[in-house]
Amino acid sequence: MTIVEHTNSHEAAVRRHPRLVRHTVWLRRHSRLVGVTAASLIAVVALLDLFVHPLIMAGFYLVPMMLLALAGRERRVLFAGVISGLLTVVAMVLQDNLGTGNWFSLLYGGLAGAGLIALAYLIRRLSAVSEYAMLRAQLAEAGADILMSGGETAELDELLEYAVARLGELLRASDGIVLVREGRRWSERAAVGHLAHAEAFSAAHGDVPLADEALRDDAIVQSGAADNAAALLGPLASLAPFERMLVLPMRSMEHDIGVIVYNRPQSSGEYNAERVAVAGGLARYLGVAIENVRLMQEISSRRRDLEVVRDASLDFAQSLEMTEVLEAVVSRLIDALAMPACDVFEVDEEAGTVRVLVSIDGNLAQPASWVGREFPLTRLGVTGLAVASRRPVLVTSVDDPRLSHVERDELTSAGRCTQFCIPLYIRERVLAAVEMYDSAPRNLSAEEIELARTICRFAALAVDTARLFDQERALTDRRDRLARRLQRLQSFAIDLNRRLDRADEQEILDEVVGAAVDLVHTRVAAVVSGAGELSAVRAFALAGPEGGPTGAAAEADLLERCGAAVAPSVEAAAGGGDILMASVVEAGGLLIAPLETESTLQASALVVADKADGGFDDEDHLLLATLAAQLSSSLHNATAYQREHAIAETFQAALLPEPPLIPGVEVGVRYRAATEAARVGGDFYDLVMLGRGRLMVSVGDVCGKGLGAAAQSAIVRYMLRAYAAEGSPGEALSRLNAALSTQTPGQPFVTLVVAYVDVARRMFEYAVAGHPRPVVVAGDGEFPIPSDGNIPVGISHGAVYPTNRAVLPRDARIVMYTDGITDARRDRVMFGERGVRQAVMASLDLSSQGLADALLEAVRDYADGVLNDDCAVVSIRLP
Repeated sequence: MTIVEHTNSHEAAVRRHPRLVRHTVWLRRHSRLVGVTAASLIAVVALLDLFVHPLIMAGFYLVPMMLLALAGRERRVLFAGVISGLLTVVAMVLQDNLGTGNWFSLLYGGLAGAGLIALAYLIRRLSAVSEYAMLRAQLAEAGADILMSGGETAELDELLEYAVARLGELLRASDGIVLVREGRRWSERAAVGHLAHAEAFSAAHGDVPLADEALRDDAIVQSGAADNAAALLGPLASLAPFERMLVLPMRSMEHDIGVIVYNRPQSSGEYNAERVAVAGGLARYLGVAIENVRLMQEISSRRRDLEVVRDASLDFAQSLEMTEVLEAVVSRLIDALAMPACDVFEVDEEAGTVRVLVSIDGNLAQPASWVGREFPLTRLGVTGLAVASRRPVLVTSVDDPRLSHVERDELTSAGRCTQFCIPLYIRERVLAAVEMYDSAPRNLSAEEIELARTICRFAALAVDTARLFDQERALTDRRDRLARRLQRLQSFAIDLNRRLDRADEQEILDEVVGAAVDLVHTRVAAVVSGAGELSAVRAFALAGPEGGPTGAAAEADLLERCGAAVAPSVEAAAGGGDILMASVVEAGGLLIAPLETESTLQASALVVADKADGGFDDEDHLLLATLAAQLSSSLHNATAYQREHAIAETFQAALLPEPPLIPGVEVGVRYRAATEAARVGGDFYDLVMLGRGRLMVSVGDVCGKGLGAAAQSAIVRYMLRAYAAEGSPGEALSRLNAALSTQTPGQPFVTLVVAYVDVARRMFEYAVAGHPRPVVVAGDGEFPIPSDGNIPVGISHGAVYPTNRAVLPRDARIVMYTDGITDARRDRVMFGERGVRQAVMASLDLSSQGLADALLEAVRDYADGVLNDDCAVVSIRLP
């Protein structure tokens, strides 16, 4: 890393500190300029104060004091405050203006000055802490950069040079030097001041007593004995005029790294204790950085071995052919150990034999007659010992007693003296043995033996992988094929379920038999009902161009082949009653999966025949069973859905009455379920005449959707009708709550707004139970109404609901709605009550029905047509 890159890193760290801190640091570094500016401003204010009333000009003394405070100079702020106070008193005396008010102003100025003194102290402390943190950040970034770039020595020296300079500035030191222990000697790595211009310093360990003491005690050492510098620093004292010495130890864990020695003149005073503590911590960090670089250099010294192992593992992974893997093993071992000959034996421990797989001698393969030869393991002493111990065996002489006579004869005839045998084993099972040879006695080092063992560990894994490859490949292909077929089956099932609201039974059957032909890879698929002479094909599919009208013969042939095979399969599955685990039967070239139907008199089965290639396997059984279960479920769901859909439409129509006709009163209603397919939900509205010119309007929301919520809404609506004739809206809600809360626990709660509208008296009475309040508009603006209410009904037995009353003006409009309106969302932002009011105000020129339609359309547009909750709107316009 270049010095420019380090500088950029340091500047980036500076920029991360607060701008205020950087400005105050600039002011502190230019203290003379700040002092002169402040004195000039004080003089200007004093001159103006002689000609202007003190109450007007004396306060401007705070400007130069603020400037000094931002520079972190609390003593100068105090001095400037005293001078400013005296000048103000002089101006007051000269102007004969010693009133009580002026003395209070002077006291206020004194308090403000005291605050500025405190501010100056805080800014000085903040600047110091920020300076320490910034220095730590700079050194941390530089150290991390060095490690990331590989731990180069030149980059470390650059970091140490920068660090010793910055720590010197922090300590106000004139000279500094970094001494690192290398063996039994001290060596200079960086220096500043007088020490930077001297020759590179080096001394024996023990020649610098003060450094030895700091490192031995792991403590910061200070000394002001200038006359005794030679005795404390030894030969280092001759390089600079040492007066006040400071030694910072550098350690990493339990390792002694070195020291940093600083010097400052006696006239500069003692070292600041806080700065010394910070410098000591940073010195320890530098010790860790030096140790990390050392470790990285040790790692790089072993990089060749690691690269050999890595390249070997990559070679082994490139091929799964046994011969290629073993040739790669031999090539890598020959390169790593520089031994010219190598044999690889396949080991069969159970049979007690070895067989030659590969043999190379000086880059020339042995004759084919040698490769493939088999020996009893007991006849090979070194090889047998390596196999039994699972450890490498090294022989450096033909006289070694561990050699068998066969091995000794082979070594002698080939002119070899060294034999090195390494077992290839995995999970304690020896797969092969590698034997390397050299013509001269060769003592391998521990590192070389470990390198060979590491390569052979990867080789053993590669050999084992090659043996398992064919089996694993076949299994993987089978799994992939099954996964693809199941994925297609899942996509088909999802698509089928999405269309249950508009798909009839025959359409479902036709699609399933077509999918069966495609997924199971058969020529024919059908759904067959009944048995024997009463059997019939309900759906049929034929693969290829023969499908269609010309498939009548194939259909008849399949029906004949099914015969009595369908009935037993269907009966076995019907006894279990589990459509997801239908028992698939294979008989006479047919694969039959029983179906569960709602009719106990008509047994059915999904049948496929004429497999495209080979016979049916387990995958085909699984796929057909899954497809049959999906078909049974889809038929059941489609029937149930259509039945419920018809009931729901009838039920919802009954729950949404037409508004009663009241002379002079316009009523508009609008309802929309959460999904257009359901067309039924828990929201409801009701309009009932309570007498001549008196109307009850209720709008509510039962927790939930579907038929259950609609049924509960019907109960609530008719109970309200009964209670409405006996009291106010609040009393009706209170009685309804008491009745619902005593029902079976777990019943859904209901939010409601119930209103009585007396057209003649223009009286509007309503009560709220956890529901959105009505919106009342008169003229061109919203008409204020009371908003008292309580929790939804059915939650708390003792809840009491107050009645709100208001007399409405002429041509007033009342809009009541459910929370499906306000809860509609766009980008997670709700339509809300504000949106309701805006939509209502924008539709005042419409009729009541037009306003209800416009409000719902505004909500749909806001939610991009996606409404997740039921919506109901009632709009009333009084004469």
